[in-house]
Amino acid sequence: MPRPALPQTASEPGGLVPRAGGPSPAAEASQPGTEPAGNQLQSIWAQDTLTGDWGGLRTKLSDAGITIGLQEQGEIWGNMAGGLKQGFAFNGLTTGSIKFDLDKLVGWTGASLFASAFQIHGLGPSEALIGNAQLVSNIEATPDTKLYNLWFEQTLFDGALTIRFGQEGANDQMMITQYGALFLNSSFGFPGLPAANLPSGGPNYPMATPFVRIQYQPTDQITLVGAVFNSDPAPPGPGNPMQRDKGGVAFRLSGHALSFGELWYSVNQADDAPGPPGTYKLGFWYDSSTYPNQVYDTMGVPLASPASNGVPQPHSGTWAIYGIVDQMIWQKPNAKGQGIGVFLQVMGGPGAFTLSNLFVEGGINWIGPFEGRDKDVFGLAFSYLGTSPAKRAYGNDVIFYSRTGFPYTSNETVFEATYLYQANQWLSFQPDLQVVINPNAAIPSSFSAVPLKDAVIAGVRVTIIF
Repeated sequence: MPRPALPQTASEPGGLVPRAGGPSPAAEASQPGTEPAGNQLQSIWAQDTLTGDWGGLRTKLSDAGITIGLQEQGEIWGNMAGGLKQGFAFNGLTTGSIKFDLDKLVGWTGASLFASAFQIHGLGPSEALIGNAQLVSNIEATPDTKLYNLWFEQTLFDGALTIRFGQEGANDQMMITQYGALFLNSSFGFPGLPAANLPSGGPNYPMATPFVRIQYQPTDQITLVGAVFNSDPAPPGPGNPMQRDKGGVAFRLSGHALSFGELWYSVNQADDAPGPPGTYKLGFWYDSSTYPNQVYDTMGVPLASPASNGVPQPHSGTWAIYGIVDQMIWQKPNAKGQGIGVFLQVMGGPGAFTLSNLFVEGGINWIGPFEGRDKDVFGLAFSYLGTSPAKRAYGNDVIFYSRTGFPYTSNETVFEATYLYQANQWLSFQPDLQVVINPNAAIPSSFSAVPLKDAVIAGVRVTIIF
């Protein structure tokens, strides 16, 4: 299928593993650093952040209800085989954030404000080297400085009910696999199916949209989440949606609605739980946008036929249902949070008029794999993005009518192996290896008119929290 218009990633910590990828409000969560007396080098390495406590100012601001975060993520990638070409690519992301605890600031119980912005730099490996649909890196995007999050949140009834509205990405909470947050490929943050189908790739990194979200937790085990977003984050027009949303300040309110609903069931979350923790989710989304038929025009003639008027039949709305499993299957004795966890997400939707109708991802994490490396994580995962029957039928029609072209493959599949090395609280290194099978499912794109060979790409991400 055509490459999604923009990269995807989760932008909030997963909760079960140290946050490893994407524009994370680790900036949001950054706490005042500690500055032990003694050798300055030792002091720097012992701090929670590289810049420490700013002579006590950071602590004073936090006590007053203001938390400031700054994080830099830089990557280098090398394509060793297949794809568009062999070579290297460099890209990076700076994330700044500020959070206001309105309870501490003005006595407004349960209320908070949050804002974050990105400075995106470099040319990502997917565009430069691979030409694939599920982007190699969940931080690669068109270079820009963009506003992302800007929201108000109110908690009620001792935290059982949370209401949030403003601007953010749909994948800040919806469709999230917690163990999947470790991996760097974009589909482990924002699934490949909505990225391929939704207009402009949908409301996800680096383009957020206005939204409202309600979360209700009636018991310790059950959580209900509902949300509505503007489905298209970019203003109308041709070309790259990320360039049309220059600066991230479109604040679109006139588009179609993208609605979500999720039911979470959590087990063994308490410190004294008798077994390993797990979370199970059932969800759906519905987008009210108009979608073009992939095979037939408004007269019922195949779009690939010379007799076609070239105007696809319109379809009102599309949807998907999905299930998510995050389960620790082995927990290291006397070591809370360390062990082996697995995850799986399956998402399906209509295949008659969309680019993709099936998405499956899964994998395994080993948290604390070596003695003395409690915060390190090793992971293996795969991500399968299916090509819809309609899109493949169109490809066959092109061959039939033009006597040229290539059959579209049934999927693009990515295998990823990664290791998060947490050097200290503010510095981490994450070497990563990905194999991309059927890049872009052999569908012609602006990158290549012929099928691309399977690619093997390796890289490393360095993350610094200031």
